[in-house]
Amino acid sequence: MKICRLSVLVLAGVVLVTATARPESPFCQDPAATRGFFKNLCDYIVAEQPDNRVMFRGAYYMRTLVAGYEIFGERKYLDTAVAFADKLLTNQAPSGYWPTGYGAIFFADTGSAIGLFMALDRHVDQGRRQKYLEAVRRHVTAIEADGFINPSGGIGAGWLKYENGNASGRVAKEYTVGSALCGGEVFTWMYAKTGEDKYRRIARNALNWILSTMVEDGRIPYIFEGEGTDPAKKGDWRNDYRLWERIPYDSSAYIGEGVVAFDLHCNQPEWQAEIRKKIEPHIEWLIRTQNYNGTWAIMDSHDQKRSPLIVSFLSWYHRYVMKDQRIVEAIRKYDQFLLVPANAKFYGMLNWGARPGVPIAGEDEANDVLTAMVGLAIAEIISPGITSNW
Repeated sequence: MKICRLSVLVLAGVVLVTATARPESPFCQDPAATRGFFKNLCDYIVAEQPDNRVMFRGAYYMRTLVAGYEIFGERKYLDTAVAFADKLLTNQAPSGYWPTGYGAIFFADTGSAIGLFMALDRHVDQGRRQKYLEAVRRHVTAIEADGFINPSGGIGAGWLKYENGNASGRVAKEYTVGSALCGGEVFTWMYAKTGEDKYRRIARNALNWILSTMVEDGRIPYIFEGEGTDPAKKGDWRNDYRLWERIPYDSSAYIGEGVVAFDLHCNQPEWQAEIRKKIEPHIEWLIRTQNYNGTWAIMDSHDQKRSPLIVSFLSWYHRYVMKDQRIVEAIRKYDQFLLVPANAKFYGMLNWGARPGVPIAGEDEANDVLTAMVGLAIAEIISPGITSNW
């Protein structure tokens, strides 16, 4: 069975899509079953999740629908995603920030949502493209003006409170996930859209800060001032747990988004080579520590609920850095795990009957997050590169 890709035609300023043949992905052994799984999820999102109240969750759902449109050509998928993006434009505060839906402003989560603009950019009219760019420019300008870009290159987390249009509780020290999704991904997109070199340099510096924290075995610590994690503090088991044990795969999935975006769109071969070399120990760690069943992280943990996009990270490395059959097998194993209905439900897929899960820190529900993110991982398995195609 041949997997379909969408080719893009432009007529009168509107992007049209037509299906063309594409070689089958190496990452799924049963393409028909994987496509069926993905189609079921896309239909569920349109019916049940068209307007998720939490910004980053909703954006991941919508990014899945954009990929679904590109794979299946279903117009309702694109229309749902565009409508959500229109609401994001409306909800942006005059300051340039976005209310996230849980009472704080974290640039990691707004970075995830801006990823929807990136995915939609090639599918919408010029007017919307310009609005996306202007909105993101206001956002990154606010981040720069408010001092969230540290001398180290790391990007701060954001604001702990956002009430009645006012932000407070500034958290400016380096944050691992914010440095990846905002620094590595959003600033790279701004460079790609504008050609302004300062954005590319900010992205590079943010990722280099993250990679400077990696230890010899490939692990990257979760550094977040809001939780008091400090790699310089020694002998404190709570600090060590939060840095290294609580959410390493969650962090990795997000770091991957930033690394892949920068590598594919920075247009600087020397910097690409630098990042590719530095990330190798981390990729080895991901391959080495995959669970026997094909997932990553402790089953049913917070860490696991945000790990699915490790698939996209590994897919990029295999396709662009080094062909590695271990990566092919790792992604196939993940795909095969999901295709068993009982596994999908236990894993947390809402469309397969899982319950939303326990709220995490009052801002999300575990299985809602997982379901929102698995879609992009499955899209990547079906059509490698689709999740990073601007």
